[in-house]
Amino acid sequence: MRGHQLVYCAFLIGIFGVVAKAVPPRWQDLLQRFVRGLSSLARHKTLFWVGLGVLVLVVRATLLPVWPIPTPSIYDEFSYLLQADTFAHGRLANPAHPLWRFFESTYVLQQPTYASRFPPAQGLVMAFGQVIFGHPWFGVWLSAGLLAAALCWALQGWLPPGWALFGAFIGLNLCLFSYWINSYWGGAVTAIGGALVTGAWVRITRAKRWRYAWLFGIGAVILPIVLTGVAGASWLAYDNYRITGHPLRLPYREYYEQYEIVPPFSFLPISTAPRTFRHFDLESRARETYERVRSWRLFVDRPLDWLTLLRFYYGNLIWLLPLVVFMPFLWRSRRTRFATILVTAIGAASLIEVWWYPHYAAPFTAALLILVAQSMRYLRQWNYGGWEPGRFLVNAMPVAVLLVMVASEAQAIATHRTADQEEAKNAQVAQKERIEKQLLKKRSGQHVIFVRYAGLPSPHEEWVYNPADIDAAPVIWAQDLGHIENERLRHYYPGRSFWLFKPAESMNLSPY
Repeated sequence: MRGHQLVYCAFLIGIFGVVAKAVPPRWQDLLQRFVRGLSSLARHKTLFWVGLGVLVLVVRATLLPVWPIPTPSIYDEFSYLLQADTFAHGRLANPAHPLWRFFESTYVLQQPTYASRFPPAQGLVMAFGQVIFGHPWFGVWLSAGLLAAALCWALQGWLPPGWALFGAFIGLNLCLFSYWINSYWGGAVTAIGGALVTGAWVRITRAKRWRYAWLFGIGAVILPIVLTGVAGASWLAYDNYRITGHPLRLPYREYYEQYEIVPPFSFLPISTAPRTFRHFDLESRARETYERVRSWRLFVDRPLDWLTLLRFYYGNLIWLLPLVVFMPFLWRSRRTRFATILVTAIGAASLIEVWWYPHYAAPFTAALLILVAQSMRYLRQWNYGGWEPGRFLVNAMPVAVLLVMVASEAQAIATHRTADQEEAKNAQVAQKERIEKQLLKKRSGQHVIFVRYAGLPSPHEEWVYNPADIDAAPVIWAQDLGHIENERLRHYYPGRSFWLFKPAESMNLSPY
Protein backbone atom coordinates (compact mmCIF):
# COMPACT_ATOMS: atom_id res chain seq x y z
CA MET A 1 0.00 0.00 0.00
CA ARG A 2 2.85 2.38 0.77
CA GLY A 3 4.13 2.37 -2.80
CA HIS A 4 0.76 3.54 -4.16
CA GLN A 5 -0.15 6.24 -1.64
CA LEU A 6 -0.39 8.94 -4.31
CA VAL A 7 -2.83 6.83 -6.32
CA TYR A 8 -4.96 6.06 -3.29
CA CYS A 9 -5.10 9.75 -2.35
CA ALA A 10 -6.16 10.75 -5.85
CA PHE A 11 -8.84 8.04 -5.79
CA LEU A 12 -10.18 9.27 -2.45
CA ILE A 13 -10.24 12.88 -3.62
CA GLY A 14 -12.29 11.77 -6.64
CA ILE A 15 -14.75 10.05 -4.31
CA PHE A 16 -14.91 13.16 -2.14
CA GLY A 17 -15.69 15.21 -5.25
CA VAL A 18 -18.61 12.96 -6.21
CA VAL A 19 -19.92 13.03 -2.64
CA ALA A 20 -19.58 16.82 -2.46
CA LYS A 21 -21.79 17.16 -5.53
CA ALA A 22 -24.43 14.86 -4.04
CA VAL A 23 -24.70 16.07 -0.44
CA PRO A 24 -27.08 18.88 0.50
CA PRO A 25 -25.59 22.40 0.79
CA ARG A 26 -26.04 22.40 4.56
CA TRP A 27 -23.53 19.52 4.84
CA GLN A 28 -21.02 21.53 2.85
CA ASP A 29 -21.64 24.50 5.12
CA LEU A 30 -21.00 22.25 8.12
CA LEU A 31 -17.58 21.32 6.70
CA GLN A 32 -16.70 24.95 6.10
CA ARG A 33 -17.71 25.85 9.65
CA PHE A 34 -15.43 23.08 10.94
CA VAL A 35 -12.53 24.44 8.90
CA ARG A 36 -13.15 27.98 10.12
CA GLY A 37 -13.38 26.72 13.71
CA LEU A 38 -10.07 24.91 13.36
CA SER A 39 -8.46 28.06 11.95
CA SER A 40 -9.84 30.05 14.86
CA LEU A 41 -8.42 27.57 17.37
CA ALA A 42 -5.05 27.74 15.60
CA ARG A 43 -4.75 31.34 16.77
CA HIS A 44 -3.84 29.91 20.17
CA LYS A 45 -0.30 29.49 18.88
CA THR A 46 1.47 28.26 21.99
CA LEU A 47 -1.24 25.72 22.68
CA PHE A 48 -0.91 24.26 19.20
CA TRP A 49 2.87 23.95 18.94
CA VAL A 50 3.06 22.43 22.42
CA GLY A 51 0.08 20.18 21.72
CA LEU A 52 1.54 18.95 18.45
CA GLY A 53 4.78 17.94 20.15
CA VAL A 54 2.89 16.12 22.91
CA LEU A 55 0.70 14.39 20.31
CA VAL A 56 3.74 12.88 18.57
CA LEU A 57 5.20 11.66 21.86
CA VAL A 58 1.92 10.15 23.10
CA VAL A 59 1.08 8.40 19.82
CA ARG A 60 4.51 6.78 19.43
CA ALA A 61 4.66 5.78 23.11
CA THR A 62 1.17 4.27 22.87
CA LEU A 63 2.28 2.16 19.90
CA LEU A 64 5.25 0.63 21.76
CA PRO A 65 3.41 -2.60 22.72
CA VAL A 66 2.78 -3.36 19.02
CA TRP A 67 5.68 -1.40 17.52
CA PRO A 68 8.63 -1.87 19.91
CA ILE A 69 11.78 0.18 20.30
CA PRO A 70 13.69 -0.07 16.99
CA THR A 71 16.69 -2.33 16.59
CA PRO A 72 19.87 -0.76 15.15
CA SER A 73 21.13 -2.26 11.90
CA ILE A 74 23.31 0.32 10.07
CA TYR A 75 26.95 1.39 10.65
CA ASP A 76 25.90 4.92 11.53
CA GLU A 77 23.51 3.74 14.22
CA PHE A 78 26.14 1.70 16.08
CA SER A 79 28.51 4.64 15.96
CA TYR A 80 25.87 6.96 17.43
CA LEU A 81 25.07 4.37 20.11
CA LEU A 82 28.75 4.30 21.07
CA GLN A 83 28.71 8.08 21.25
CA ALA A 84 25.61 8.07 23.46
CA ASP A 85 27.12 5.46 25.76
CA THR A 86 30.31 7.53 25.98
CA PHE A 87 28.39 10.66 27.00
CA ALA A 88 26.27 8.64 29.43
CA HIS A 89 29.53 7.65 31.16
CA GLY A 90 30.37 11.34 31.58
CA ARG A 91 33.07 11.42 28.89
CA LEU A 92 33.43 13.11 25.51
CA ALA A 93 35.75 10.33 24.33
CA ASN A 94 37.12 7.06 25.66
CA PRO A 95 40.82 6.28 26.08
CA ALA A 96 42.26 4.26 23.23
CA HIS A 97 42.36 0.58 24.09
CA PRO A 98 45.91 -0.85 24.43
CA LEU A 99 45.01 -3.53 21.86
CA TRP A 100 42.74 -1.33 19.76
CA ARG A 101 43.32 -3.11 16.44
CA PHE A 102 41.12 -5.97 17.63
CA PHE A 103 38.18 -3.58 17.95
CA GLU A 104 38.33 -1.62 14.70
CA SER A 105 34.86 -1.09 13.26
CA THR A 106 33.14 1.00 10.62
CA TYR A 107 32.64 4.69 11.50
CA VAL A 108 34.39 4.28 14.86
CA LEU A 109 37.70 5.92 15.72
CA GLN A 110 40.26 3.91 17.67
CA GLN A 111 43.07 6.48 17.60
CA PRO A 112 43.90 8.87 19.15
CA THR A 113 40.79 8.03 21.20
CA TYR A 114 38.01 5.47 21.08
CA ALA A 115 35.01 7.49 19.86
CA SER A 116 32.36 7.97 17.21
CA ARG A 117 33.32 9.88 14.09
CA PHE A 118 30.10 11.95 14.15
CA PRO A 119 29.33 15.41 15.62
CA PRO A 120 27.93 15.30 19.16
CA ALA A 121 24.31 16.55 18.95
CA GLN A 122 22.57 13.25 18.16
CA GLY A 123 24.68 11.40 20.71
CA LEU A 124 23.79 13.93 23.39
CA VAL A 125 20.03 13.49 23.05
CA MET A 126 20.45 9.72 22.98
CA ALA A 127 22.64 9.87 26.09
CA PHE A 128 19.85 11.82 27.80
CA GLY A 129 17.43 9.03 26.95
CA GLN A 130 19.87 6.41 28.20
CA VAL A 131 20.52 8.15 31.53
CA ILE A 132 16.96 9.33 32.28
CA PHE A 133 14.82 6.58 30.75
CA GLY A 134 17.25 3.67 30.57
CA HIS A 135 17.47 3.42 26.77
CA PRO A 136 19.01 5.74 24.17
CA TRP A 137 15.97 5.50 21.86
CA PHE A 138 13.95 7.60 24.25
CA GLY A 139 16.25 10.49 23.42
CA VAL A 140 15.34 9.97 19.75
CA TRP A 141 11.67 9.83 20.77
CA LEU A 142 11.92 13.14 22.62
CA SER A 143 13.71 14.79 19.69
CA ALA A 144 10.85 13.81 17.35
CA GLY A 145 8.29 15.43 19.65
CA LEU A 146 10.40 18.56 19.96
CA LEU A 147 10.76 18.64 16.17
CA ALA A 148 6.98 18.62 15.66
CA ALA A 149 6.67 21.51 18.12
CA ALA A 150 9.59 23.45 16.61
CA LEU A 151 8.25 23.08 13.06
CA CYS A 152 4.83 24.37 14.06
CA TRP A 153 6.41 27.31 15.92
CA ALA A 154 8.64 28.16 12.96
CA LEU A 155 5.74 28.09 10.49
CA GLN A 156 3.69 30.34 12.77
CA GLY A 157 6.27 33.06 12.17
CA TRP A 158 5.91 32.87 8.38
CA LEU A 159 2.25 31.99 7.82
CA PRO A 160 -1.20 32.77 9.27
CA PRO A 161 -2.04 30.44 12.20
CA GLY A 162 -4.36 28.14 10.26
CA TRP A 163 -1.87 27.66 7.43
CA ALA A 164 0.98 27.13 9.88
CA LEU A 165 -1.06 24.29 11.36
CA PHE A 166 -1.67 22.96 7.84
CA GLY A 167 2.09 22.86 7.15
CA ALA A 168 2.80 21.24 10.51
CA PHE A 169 0.21 18.57 9.70
CA ILE A 170 2.13 17.73 6.52
CA GLY A 171 5.24 17.25 8.66
CA LEU A 172 3.54 14.78 11.03
CA ASN A 173 4.44 11.77 8.90
CA LEU A 174 8.10 12.80 9.15
CA CYS A 175 7.93 13.07 12.94
CA LEU A 176 5.94 9.89 13.58
CA PHE A 177 6.73 7.27 10.96
CA SER A 178 10.11 8.07 9.39
CA TYR A 179 13.53 6.73 10.35
CA TRP A 180 14.13 9.99 12.20
CA ILE A 181 12.17 8.54 15.12
CA ASN A 182 12.38 4.83 14.31
CA SER A 183 16.15 4.41 14.10
CA TYR A 184 19.32 5.94 15.52
CA TRP A 185 20.57 7.63 12.34
CA GLY A 186 19.52 11.08 13.41
CA GLY A 187 17.87 13.91 11.51
CA ALA A 188 15.38 15.32 13.99
CA VAL A 189 17.97 17.12 16.12
CA THR A 190 19.45 18.92 13.11
CA ALA A 191 15.96 19.73 11.82
CA ILE A 192 15.10 21.28 15.20
CA GLY A 193 18.11 23.58 14.88
CA GLY A 194 17.06 24.58 11.37
CA ALA A 195 13.47 25.20 12.47
CA LEU A 196 14.58 27.42 15.36
CA VAL A 197 16.80 29.48 13.05
CA THR A 198 14.09 29.73 10.37
CA GLY A 199 11.43 30.73 12.89
CA ALA A 200 13.68 33.16 14.76
CA TRP A 201 14.82 34.84 11.54
CA VAL A 202 11.37 36.03 10.54
CA ARG A 203 10.56 37.17 14.06
CA ILE A 204 13.78 39.19 14.26
CA THR A 205 13.42 40.81 10.83
CA ARG A 206 9.77 41.68 11.31
CA ALA A 207 10.64 43.44 14.56
CA LYS A 208 11.88 46.31 12.37
CA ARG A 209 8.26 47.41 12.05
CA TRP A 210 8.30 48.57 15.65
CA ARG A 211 9.67 51.94 16.69
CA TYR A 212 13.14 51.76 18.23
CA ALA A 213 13.27 48.07 17.39
CA TRP A 214 16.92 48.44 16.42
CA LEU A 215 17.82 49.44 19.98
CA PHE A 216 15.93 46.52 21.41
CA GLY A 217 17.42 44.21 18.78
CA ILE A 218 20.99 45.17 19.61
CA GLY A 219 20.47 44.72 23.31
CA ALA A 220 18.15 41.72 23.43
CA VAL A 221 18.73 39.78 20.23
CA ILE A 222 22.15 40.33 18.67
CA LEU A 223 24.13 40.04 21.92
CA PRO A 224 22.55 36.71 22.99
CA ILE A 225 23.09 35.33 19.50
CA VAL A 226 26.79 36.24 19.63
CA LEU A 227 27.25 34.84 23.10
CA THR A 228 25.39 31.64 22.23
CA GLY A 229 27.42 31.24 19.05
CA VAL A 230 30.73 31.73 20.85
CA ALA A 231 29.74 29.31 23.60
CA GLY A 232 28.58 26.70 21.08
CA ALA A 233 31.72 27.01 18.96
CA SER A 234 33.93 26.81 22.04
CA TRP A 235 32.20 23.65 23.26
CA LEU A 236 32.48 22.04 19.82
CA ALA A 237 36.17 22.95 19.69
CA TYR A 238 36.66 21.38 23.12
CA ASP A 239 34.83 18.24 21.95
CA ASN A 240 37.15 18.08 18.92
CA TYR A 241 40.17 18.52 21.19
CA ARG A 242 39.11 15.71 23.51
CA ILE A 243 38.58 13.28 20.61
CA THR A 244 41.22 14.18 18.02
CA GLY A 245 43.69 16.21 20.09
CA HIS A 246 43.10 19.41 18.05
CA PRO A 247 40.24 21.92 18.54
CA LEU A 248 39.76 22.49 14.79
CA ARG A 249 40.03 18.87 13.69
CA LEU A 250 36.67 17.14 13.43
CA PRO A 251 36.39 13.42 14.28
CA TYR A 252 34.83 12.95 10.83
CA ARG A 253 38.01 14.29 9.23
CA GLU A 254 40.21 12.15 11.47
CA TYR A 255 38.31 9.01 10.49
CA TYR A 256 38.52 9.89 6.79
CA GLU A 257 42.28 10.34 6.91
CA GLN A 258 42.78 7.03 8.71
CA TYR A 259 40.41 4.77 6.79
CA GLU A 260 38.87 6.31 3.66
CA ILE A 261 40.13 7.46 0.27
CA VAL A 262 36.89 8.65 -1.38
CA PRO A 263 36.11 12.25 -0.30
CA PRO A 264 32.59 13.42 0.61
CA PHE A 265 32.59 16.05 -2.18
CA SER A 266 32.87 15.23 -5.86
CA PHE A 267 35.18 18.14 -6.69
CA LEU A 268 37.87 16.75 -4.38
CA PRO A 269 40.32 14.14 -5.71
CA ILE A 270 40.57 10.61 -4.36
CA SER A 271 43.30 10.44 -1.75
CA THR A 272 46.53 8.68 -2.67
CA ALA A 273 47.85 8.58 0.90
CA PRO A 274 48.14 5.10 2.46
CA ARG A 275 45.13 3.93 4.47
CA THR A 276 44.64 1.20 7.04
CA PHE A 277 42.00 -1.05 5.53
CA ARG A 278 40.13 -3.54 7.63
CA HIS A 279 38.58 -6.89 6.70
CA PHE A 280 36.12 -5.43 4.19
CA ASP A 281 36.76 -3.46 1.04
CA LEU A 282 34.26 -0.65 1.44
CA GLU A 283 36.11 1.58 -0.97
CA SER A 284 35.26 -0.26 -4.20
CA ARG A 285 31.59 0.64 -3.90
CA ALA A 286 32.48 4.17 -2.78
CA ARG A 287 34.72 4.60 -5.84
CA GLU A 288 31.87 3.55 -8.11
CA THR A 289 29.54 6.14 -6.56
CA TYR A 290 32.26 8.79 -6.74
CA GLU A 291 32.86 8.20 -10.45
CA ARG A 292 29.15 8.21 -11.14
CA VAL A 293 28.53 11.64 -9.57
CA ARG A 294 31.47 13.06 -11.54
CA SER A 295 29.77 12.06 -14.81
CA TRP A 296 26.57 13.00 -16.65
CA ARG A 297 24.72 10.40 -14.55
CA LEU A 298 24.61 12.92 -11.71
CA PHE A 299 21.86 14.81 -13.56
CA VAL A 300 19.77 11.64 -13.61
CA ASP A 301 20.56 10.33 -10.15
CA ARG A 302 20.29 13.55 -8.16
CA PRO A 303 16.77 14.51 -9.35
CA LEU A 304 15.67 11.00 -8.38
CA ASP A 305 17.35 11.48 -5.01
CA TRP A 306 15.41 14.71 -4.57
CA LEU A 307 12.15 13.01 -5.49
CA THR A 308 12.88 10.45 -2.77
CA LEU A 309 13.77 13.26 -0.38
CA LEU A 310 10.53 15.16 -1.01
CA ARG A 311 8.49 11.97 -0.64
CA PHE A 312 10.26 11.47 2.68
CA TYR A 313 9.68 15.01 3.99
CA TYR A 314 6.12 15.44 2.76
CA GLY A 315 4.96 11.89 3.39
CA ASN A 316 3.02 11.85 0.13
CA LEU A 317 3.96 13.06 -3.33
CA ILE A 318 0.53 14.57 -3.83
CA TRP A 319 1.80 17.73 -2.13
CA LEU A 320 4.28 18.18 -4.97
CA LEU A 321 1.54 18.99 -7.47
CA PRO A 322 0.59 22.44 -6.11
CA LEU A 323 4.24 23.06 -5.24
CA VAL A 324 5.33 22.61 -8.85
CA VAL A 325 2.37 24.52 -10.32
CA PHE A 326 2.81 27.56 -8.11
CA MET A 327 6.61 27.62 -7.94
CA PRO A 328 6.85 30.92 -9.95
CA PHE A 329 4.54 32.59 -7.41
CA LEU A 330 6.57 31.22 -4.51
CA TRP A 331 9.75 32.72 -5.97
CA ARG A 332 8.20 36.13 -6.54
CA SER A 333 6.49 36.32 -3.15
CA ARG A 334 8.36 38.25 -0.48
CA ARG A 335 6.77 35.98 2.14
CA THR A 336 8.40 32.83 0.78
CA ARG A 337 11.50 34.14 -0.99
CA PHE A 338 13.71 33.34 2.00
CA ALA A 339 12.49 29.73 2.10
CA THR A 340 12.85 29.43 -1.68
CA ILE A 341 16.43 30.67 -1.53
CA LEU A 342 17.25 28.19 1.24
CA VAL A 343 15.86 25.24 -0.73
CA THR A 344 17.58 26.40 -3.91
CA ALA A 345 20.87 26.63 -2.02
CA ILE A 346 20.62 23.10 -0.64
CA GLY A 347 19.60 21.85 -4.07
CA ALA A 348 22.74 23.36 -5.59
CA ALA A 349 24.87 22.03 -2.73
CA SER A 350 23.56 18.52 -3.31
CA LEU A 351 25.24 18.50 -6.72
CA ILE A 352 28.70 18.35 -5.14
CA GLU A 353 27.88 15.63 -2.61
CA VAL A 354 29.08 12.13 -3.41
CA TRP A 355 26.29 10.59 -1.32
CA TRP A 356 22.89 12.15 -0.73
CA TYR A 357 20.46 10.96 1.93
CA PRO A 358 17.23 12.63 3.10
CA HIS A 359 18.63 13.70 6.46
CA TYR A 360 21.31 15.77 4.71
CA ALA A 361 18.60 18.39 4.08
CA ALA A 362 17.31 18.27 7.68
CA PRO A 363 18.17 21.93 8.51
CA PHE A 364 15.82 23.00 5.70
CA THR A 365 12.77 21.01 6.83
CA ALA A 366 10.87 24.09 7.97
CA ALA A 367 11.60 25.87 4.68
CA LEU A 368 10.24 22.91 2.68
CA LEU A 369 7.03 22.91 4.73
CA ILE A 370 6.64 26.68 4.36
CA LEU A 371 6.76 26.33 0.58
CA VAL A 372 4.18 23.56 0.36
CA ALA A 373 1.80 25.31 2.79
CA GLN A 374 2.03 28.56 0.83
CA SER A 375 1.42 26.70 -2.45
CA MET A 376 -1.80 25.34 -0.91
CA ARG A 377 -2.82 28.92 -0.11
CA TYR A 378 -2.47 29.75 -3.78
CA LEU A 379 -4.43 26.64 -4.71
CA ARG A 380 -7.30 27.68 -2.46
CA GLN A 381 -7.80 30.83 -4.55
CA TRP A 382 -8.35 28.84 -7.75
CA ASN A 383 -11.83 29.48 -9.19
CA TYR A 384 -13.26 28.00 -12.36
CA GLY A 385 -16.62 28.73 -13.96
CA GLY A 386 -18.21 29.90 -10.76
CA TRP A 387 -17.06 26.79 -8.92
CA GLU A 388 -14.26 26.73 -6.33
CA PRO A 389 -12.17 23.63 -7.06
CA GLY A 390 -9.24 25.10 -5.14
CA ARG A 391 -11.19 25.36 -1.91
CA PHE A 392 -12.47 21.80 -2.37
CA LEU A 393 -8.96 20.42 -2.98
CA VAL A 394 -7.50 22.21 0.03
CA ASN A 395 -10.17 20.59 2.20
CA ALA A 396 -10.07 17.16 0.55
CA MET A 397 -6.31 16.62 0.21
CA PRO A 398 -5.39 16.56 3.92
CA VAL A 399 -8.33 14.25 4.69
CA ALA A 400 -7.28 11.84 1.94
CA VAL A 401 -3.62 11.95 3.01
CA LEU A 402 -4.57 11.34 6.65
CA LEU A 403 -6.75 8.33 5.79
CA VAL A 404 -4.10 6.79 3.53
CA MET A 405 -1.30 7.46 6.03
CA VAL A 406 -3.20 5.89 8.94
CA ALA A 407 -4.28 2.88 6.89
CA SER A 408 -0.79 2.32 5.46
CA GLU A 409 1.03 2.61 8.77
CA ALA A 410 -1.59 0.55 10.62
CA GLN A 411 -1.14 -2.25 8.11
CA ALA A 412 2.66 -2.12 8.46
CA ILE A 413 2.49 -2.10 12.27
CA ALA A 414 -0.06 -4.93 12.43
CA THR A 415 2.01 -7.14 10.13
CA HIS A 416 5.33 -6.16 11.78
CA ARG A 417 6.58 -4.78 8.47
CA THR A 418 7.49 -1.22 9.39
CA ALA A 419 10.61 0.14 7.71
CA ASP A 420 12.81 -0.35 10.78
CA GLN A 421 11.55 -3.90 11.32
CA GLU A 422 12.16 -4.83 7.69
CA GLU A 423 15.68 -3.43 7.96
CA ALA A 424 16.36 -5.32 11.19
CA LYS A 425 15.23 -8.64 9.65
CA ASN A 426 18.11 -8.46 7.22
CA ALA A 427 20.66 -7.33 9.79
CA GLN A 428 22.91 -9.44 11.95
CA VAL A 429 22.23 -7.50 15.14
CA ALA A 430 19.31 -9.71 16.20
CA GLN A 431 21.48 -12.80 15.75
CA LYS A 432 24.28 -11.09 17.64
CA GLU A 433 22.00 -10.43 20.62
CA ARG A 434 20.75 -14.02 20.51
CA ILE A 435 24.30 -15.36 20.50
CA GLU A 436 25.23 -13.22 23.51
CA LYS A 437 22.15 -14.24 25.50
CA GLN A 438 22.65 -17.94 24.81
CA LEU A 439 26.32 -17.73 25.69
CA LEU A 440 25.71 -15.96 29.00
CA LYS A 441 22.91 -18.37 29.84
CA LYS A 442 25.02 -21.45 29.05
CA ARG A 443 28.34 -20.29 30.51
CA SER A 444 28.71 -17.96 33.47
CA GLY A 445 31.52 -15.42 33.59
CA GLN A 446 32.88 -13.11 30.91
CA HIS A 447 33.71 -13.88 27.30
CA VAL A 448 35.57 -12.76 24.18
CA ILE A 449 34.34 -13.74 20.71
CA PHE A 450 36.85 -13.66 17.87
CA VAL A 451 35.10 -12.92 14.56
CA ARG A 452 36.60 -14.48 11.44
CA TYR A 453 35.15 -12.62 8.44
CA ALA A 454 36.56 -14.83 5.66
CA GLY A 455 33.94 -15.81 3.11
CA LEU A 456 31.31 -13.18 3.89
CA PRO A 457 29.89 -11.80 0.62
CA SER A 458 28.67 -8.43 1.89
CA PRO A 459 30.75 -5.61 3.40
CA HIS A 460 27.69 -4.64 5.46
CA GLU A 461 27.92 -7.68 7.73
CA GLU A 462 29.82 -6.00 10.54
CA TRP A 463 29.86 -7.79 13.91
CA VAL A 464 32.50 -6.02 15.98
CA TYR A 465 30.72 -3.29 17.91
CA ASN A 466 31.38 -2.80 21.61
CA PRO A 467 30.21 -0.35 24.30
CA ALA A 468 32.18 2.65 25.54
CA ASP A 469 33.84 0.65 28.35
CA ILE A 470 35.08 -2.37 26.41
CA ASP A 471 36.82 -4.07 29.32
CA ALA A 472 33.65 -4.05 31.44
CA ALA A 473 31.43 -5.68 28.79
CA PRO A 474 30.32 -9.22 29.68
CA VAL A 475 30.79 -10.24 26.02
CA ILE A 476 33.49 -8.56 23.92
CA TRP A 477 33.57 -8.89 20.14
CA ALA A 478 37.03 -8.75 18.55
CA GLN A 479 38.66 -9.16 15.16
CA ASP A 480 40.39 -12.47 14.51
CA LEU A 481 43.93 -11.24 13.74
CA GLY A 482 45.58 -14.63 13.61
CA HIS A 483 46.96 -16.96 16.27
CA ILE A 484 50.01 -14.91 17.31
CA GLU A 485 48.10 -11.64 17.70
CA ASN A 486 45.11 -13.35 19.30
CA GLU A 487 47.36 -14.70 22.04
CA ARG A 488 48.09 -11.14 23.09
CA LEU A 489 44.38 -10.53 23.68
CA ARG A 490 44.08 -13.80 25.58
CA HIS A 491 46.86 -12.73 27.92
CA TYR A 492 45.22 -9.32 28.33
CA TYR A 493 41.94 -10.97 29.46
CA PRO A 494 43.16 -13.95 31.53
CA GLY A 495 39.85 -14.51 33.29
CA ARG A 496 37.64 -14.70 30.20
CA SER A 497 36.50 -17.58 28.03
CA PHE A 498 37.37 -17.29 24.34
CA TRP A 499 35.25 -18.31 21.37
CA LEU A 500 35.55 -18.36 17.59
CA PHE A 501 32.75 -17.18 15.36
CA LYS A 502 32.66 -17.76 11.58
CA PRO A 503 29.48 -16.03 10.34
CA ALA A 504 30.05 -17.19 6.75
CA GLU A 505 29.78 -20.81 7.89
CA SER A 506 27.53 -20.94 10.94
CA MET A 507 25.73 -18.83 13.54
CA ASN A 508 27.15 -21.01 16.31
CA LEU A 509 30.24 -20.43 18.43
CA SER A 510 33.10 -22.87 18.85
CA PRO A 511 35.69 -22.80 21.67
CA TYR A 512 38.91 -21.02 20.70
